[in-house]
Amino acid sequence: MKKSLLLLPLVLLTACNATGSLVKESALSLTEREGRESFTLAGELPANFLIQATAQFNPLNPERCQVYNMGLGHNVTRDTRTQYRTEFQDKPSSFSFDIPLTYHIGLCDMELSGVGLLIRGRYGEESWQHHRSTGGIGIADTRPAGAPEFDSNGIQTLRGVCTWLFQISKLRLELSKVLSCSETDESWELDPDFVKRRSIGVALGRDELPGKTLALDLRVNPREQPAYRNTWIEFAEGWKPCQPKEGGWISCQSPPVFKTFKMNGRECTVYPACTE
Repeated sequence: MKKSLLLLPLVLLTACNATGSLVKESALSLTEREGRESFTLAGELPANFLIQATAQFNPLNPERCQVYNMGLGHNVTRDTRTQYRTEFQDKPSSFSFDIPLTYHIGLCDMELSGVGLLIRGRYGEESWQHHRSTGGIGIADTRPAGAPEFDSNGIQTLRGVCTWLFQISKLRLELSKVLSCSETDESWELDPDFVKRRSIGVALGRDELPGKTLALDLRVNPREQPAYRNTWIEFAEGWKPCQPKEGGWISCQSPPVFKTFKMNGRECTVYPACTE
């Protein structure tokens, strides 16, 4: 009984802190506002693709950005994320997001520190026939040395190509695909070495961003590839999956032995045509 009585003040104190924090946050939510300056992230998406951009804001003065965390039981430094998203379209589509450079909650002033990019594509109607690839926009106080500049119209183009990588899903025993989106050069060339390809992204200077536009031009690679090397062999009629040695790695045997696979409920011998 004494132990319970000793714990009671601590419980009441914790409850008071939590209640006070909720009241304070409710009041502060009325003061949330975006800064006046912004830049635009816009672009073109292929059919059956969507994009999600998540803007991250970090405090300029951490002492003014303390918030009580009920799970941890003490104050932590506040940060904020805002999200912008499109939806799947059956035909090519465009998008445009106006992203503020600052965000304010009460006396807590925050600045944009980066924008995460998530690109999702779908290759079928089933819920599992989607996959995603990520990239990002880094924001520094000034443009890093060697980073691309905006043109005279205040536009900078970011080019990306998305490649579908096919495999036989161990979970579903059916053909599935993985999405890999990579940055290209101005001629739309991808590094022939897949390992050396970089995700879609760029570094920008905050001081030159107000009123500017970052234009994302996204395309789909017409040539799909196997998700793993030496697991499929290409013939004139298409790709055939190898049957690996029992208990061995998934790579092709020598000489190769081929197997069938399922695709959209059909028994197939070659991709993408299914039958030879």
